[in-house]
Amino acid sequence: MQFKLEIIAPPEELAGRINTFYVIETEAPRIEEFIPAYSAQLAVIPCGRLAITDGEGVLRPAPTAFAIAPLLTAAPCVLEGPTTIVGASLTHLGWQALANLPADAVHDRIIPAADFLAPALVDRLEDAVAACAAGAMVPRDLCGPLGAVVAAAPHALRPDHVAVIEAILRWLASGFDPAIGDLYASVSLSPRQLQRICRRYFGVPPAQVLKRFRALRAAMLLAQPGLSAAFHDEMMATYFDQAHLIHDIRRYTGRTPTQFRQESLARELLDPAAHGEAGALLNRAGEKTRNRRRIDG
Repeated sequence: MQFKLEIIAPPEELAGRINTFYVIETEAPRIEEFIPAYSAQLAVIPCGRLAITDGEGVLRPAPTAFAIAPLLTAAPCVLEGPTTIVGASLTHLGWQALANLPADAVHDRIIPAADFLAPALVDRLEDAVAACAAGAMVPRDLCGPLGAVVAAAPHALRPDHVAVIEAILRWLASGFDPAIGDLYASVSLSPRQLQRICRRYFGVPPAQVLKRFRALRAAMLLAQPGLSAAFHDEMMATYFDQAHLIHDIRRYTGRTPTQFRQESLARELLDPAAHGEAGALLNRAGEKTRNRRRIDG
């Protein structure tokens, strides 16, 4: 195996701001991979190097402490090892509370921590990274400083924006292909107002958010087999044909469905636990499947 990936649940008080923590470690001298179209990430690199191709097509190196702004498509990346990366996958509300940077303005970029965090918070992250690099703490211990930085997020969220984002997330979690009309009916806003708020937090209007979530869910299903055939068929029925399925999965994950049979970091990063509401339906369906197996067994 070229790498080791550990996914760590956030403490309950940060569950609304962090989907999950993760630790990626590899001894390989060089790995070329894709980062799926994730929400924003706050991360540190105590060992090795990471470079990510941004929205302008330029391969840019990541500093020691940085954020990956929300990704609207899969981003090619290069790890030069041995490499250790520790990060927090942020919710859409968590990113705005931390950075206050609209997703539709900064998407698909690496942003140095010093560009959006107070100096004291940057120092806290860099001191922790230095301690880890010196062997004074293990990589997963860096989740503590990352969580503390997220907990100290300086930007207050507008209550009306929070209500809209929660409505969008409920709509996304209501099914594999919910009707856009159901979303508009659930909020007291004009379509234009709703789209504006959605762009700020998700980077695109609701219909495009659903398209991305649907593709990620399909990719998670293919990367994490074990669910029932009926569930598989229900998910795949949301696509017009196989060509559309392949196109969307490649756009948002960087890989075709058949490539998920191969070991890759991209496949492991599609663990439903790391994708918040995008993975919520899969988590619930997986639990139902496991419960049926326990009853049948």
